[in-house]
Amino acid sequence: MKVKEVFEKIEKTFLKAGVDSPAFEASVLMEDLLELPRNPEINVPEKELGFEQEEKIFAAAKKRISGYPLQYLIGNWEFFGRKFFVGEGVLIPRPETELLCETVLKYFSRSLPPKVADLCSGSGCIAITVAKELSGADVTAVELYDGAFEHLERNNAFHGNCVRAIKADALVPFGKFDCIVSNPPYIDENEMKELQTEVTFEPETALFGGSDGLDFYRAISKNWFEHLNEGGLIAFEIGDTQGEAVVSILLENGYKNAAVRKDYEGRDRVVTAVKF
Repeated sequence: MKVKEVFEKIEKTFLKAGVDSPAFEASVLMEDLLELPRNPEINVPEKELGFEQEEKIFAAAKKRISGYPLQYLIGNWEFFGRKFFVGEGVLIPRPETELLCETVLKYFSRSLPPKVADLCSGSGCIAITVAKELSGADVTAVELYDGAFEHLERNNAFHGNCVRAIKADALVPFGKFDCIVSNPPYIDENEMKELQTEVTFEPETALFGGSDGLDFYRAISKNWFEHLNEGGLIAFEIGDTQGEAVVSILLENGYKNAAVRKDYEGRDRVVTAVKF
């Protein structure tokens, strides 16, 4: 079969199955798994595919309509314009998390290169982005779980070993830093029962934040306070209903100027505070 024929067949399958953006996903799947040019249905529509290629792409498409994440199928995803390897055992980078990076970058844009700790680092997308975008920044990425840590190390190597990767519990503090940044697990007990099918394939350890979703905010805020330098920033990604609660947690633990920042869809997404 030709590329265009295979693309159209997969697109129709995805559309029927209710996959979001069926044309986009079909194109990405073929591009990555078959090592074809970008937008292969446009750039190489008449290219003939071999039998093994057809088997591979249709098997992947079948797995996708079962709910298996596209990002895991192709093994990577883009974040802040960079490629990050992902797979089972690690949280998939999401575009809304870019706002957390932007917030940190803006805060330190006119200061000396900061010393940063990224807690619950996962793939390392936050830590590596901060290290790449803030010249001279000393960034430590902390991740406890084996599957995620393997991806963190792979991504760090791919991006030039720009961060210090440490396999450790993010709730056990060490050192002194100018910035504590984290996208911790924050889904509560009720929300865990209603996850989208795709999200259920991601590790529960990266999702579940306790009965009310706030366990990690409480622990990090309390445990790391003495390890944040004066004038330093603490910045969290949050669920869109957690802004007020996380602000209160930070203020109760001695931080100042706690504030909520909305994402590009107008939802509460990032909470920051400083230590004076």
